Amino acid sequence: MAAAAGEEIPLGWAVDANGNPTTDPHAALNGSLMSTGGYKGWGLGLMVEVLAAALTGSVNSLDVKGLKLPDGEPHDLGQFYFLVDPTTFAGDTFYERLRRVSESVENQPGARLPGANRSLPSNVNISTILWEKTRALAE
Repeated sequence: MAAAAGEEIPLGWAVDANGNPTTDPHAALNGSLMSTGGYKGWGLGLMVEVLAAALTGSVNSLDVKGLKLPDGEPHDLGQFYFLVDPTTFAGDTFYERLRRVSESVENQPGARLPGANRSLPSNVNISTILWEKTRALAE
């Protein structure tokens, strides 16, 4: 989106093809996104890769072809679901502990759980250039 809008991306979002940090969205498209959450985020991403690709026998994220291509073979993307009934292990204590964590986050200034206190905008401002490109693509 930044490339199409002629804007830079924030430093720390991506690296170029040589692994150097970049704010150039075009260089980032030829490089790689940085993991959110530093080394812990990278570890979580690795775990998801192992479960969704290696364990299911599906394509690795490194080998996924363009997801929006109009033609070609199916992408062979994998999905892994890990379902747990927390009450099996903790009984109703699970809900009590979850409530305590939720209250703790709510009591921290500026902190919130994802989706909590969400407000949807009633108006969205779009630049004229972006709106014209969108209309041209729709035609």
